[in-house]
Amino acid sequence: MSTKETDPLLPLAEDILKHTQELVKILSAQSISPPSLAVGARTELWTTHDGEIEEKRSQLCVLMQRLDKLVQGPRGFLHEYVSGNWEYGALYTLLEFDVLQKIPLRGTASVETLAEQARLPADKLLRICRLVACVGILEEVEEGVFGHTAISEELVNDEGFRSWVGFQLFETRVASAHLADALRRPDPFWKGQAAFEHAWGMPMYAWHAKHPEKGKRFALAMDSVSKTLDPGNGMITNWLRDQPWTTQSNTPALVIDIDGKTGSFAKDLATLFPNLHFEVQDSSPAPLAIGKQTLPQSLSNRITFRLRDLFTQRTPNEHGSPTSPRVLMLRSALWRLDDAGCIQLLQSFIPLLQHADNPKPILLVNDLVSLEWDPDRGPDADRPFRRRDVTVMTMHNAKQRTAREWAALFAQASARFEVVYSQALSSHSCRGMWLVCWGGGAAGGQDGGM
Repeated sequence: MSTKETDPLLPLAEDILKHTQELVKILSAQSISPPSLAVGARTELWTTHDGEIEEKRSQLCVLMQRLDKLVQGPRGFLHEYVSGNWEYGALYTLLEFDVLQKIPLRGTASVETLAEQARLPADKLLRICRLVACVGILEEVEEGVFGHTAISEELVNDEGFRSWVGFQLFETRVASAHLADALRRPDPFWKGQAAFEHAWGMPMYAWHAKHPEKGKRFALAMDSVSKTLDPGNGMITNWLRDQPWTTQSNTPALVIDIDGKTGSFAKDLATLFPNLHFEVQDSSPAPLAIGKQTLPQSLSNRITFRLRDLFTQRTPNEHGSPTSPRVLMLRSALWRLDDAGCIQLLQSFIPLLQHADNPKPILLVNDLVSLEWDPDRGPDADRPFRRRDVTVMTMHNAKQRTAREWAALFAQASARFEVVYSQALSSHSCRGMWLVCWGGGAAGGQDGGM
């Protein structure tokens, strides 16, 4: 028996080389810049999340992770796996003291200069910067002198992404350390304390309200994720783009962003679709007030804000003209509710949906989905999605539902709902989109079904 048949290392290495060569050919054919970690480096390889580029990148990542485990062995892998905690603490320190922003993007800074500006002990900061440099986030260009890489540059330039990293390094890291403690109590999903509450003494949203600086960071983080790592907003945007009435000014359509907070997404959509009108609804006056204050004058005639209870039933003539297209948009509002709450909320739309308008109102639901088990996907490719399952459980004691579990909820809410389902995956998240109308015929524009 040959070494190739008995030793998995060589076939893995050959597969990595083959997929790398194929990826390079794809990049070259599309005139896409090769990757580099130098400051200023940009390439569509990093920002393309579909098609053959994403497929090849995912394959390469899976193969390299597999090779890493085989080469390190169980003890070596576990040692590295759990030791990352120290890198996380070091990076969080640099973020909290704005150290990265104090290094010129096209230059360098000595640790003494950084320590003086950040009001930190230089000998301690040196050790922190060196650990962060070991993973390529910074570069020690000469002894005690640090410069940026493309990774730290991203953190400096993108406040939203930097906020997301900070949230992950602090709130979620502390909460995850209490997951085992929270599970010692036999609380089912949506009942009792989440691990976050066990760690911090109150639910996450209440804690953010009590610590507004962290609440602001969380809001920036979620806005960044929705635009970069989560396919949900893109699904809605693409669906709207496919509707004929988005370009018809004689029948202005109304999109109601329910539980829309500050209306950030509505503002983005209003900019993309100048013929659409929007109403942002929320049950809390605070985010609506922020939304009004930050609304550009150019959008003020097409976006309104309304304080409204989430669960109150919606009457046939409550939202806009019954002769114009109306879309009631429910984004990320159901996952945090138990089954009974979801059904109650879905049923609150029935009086409006069943009204015999032409065109019929559409309820557009966009929410998190837990992928069904698929042995062909493999554990390395599956990892980000299982991480999201545990994240939702840790932070909120909520359960990510599978597409089948979501289908059962819509069926329980009403047998008269006609639902058209589609889903999209990014490297970190799976999103489902359900177009719901009464008795059929109005959803259109999507393939597949439940």
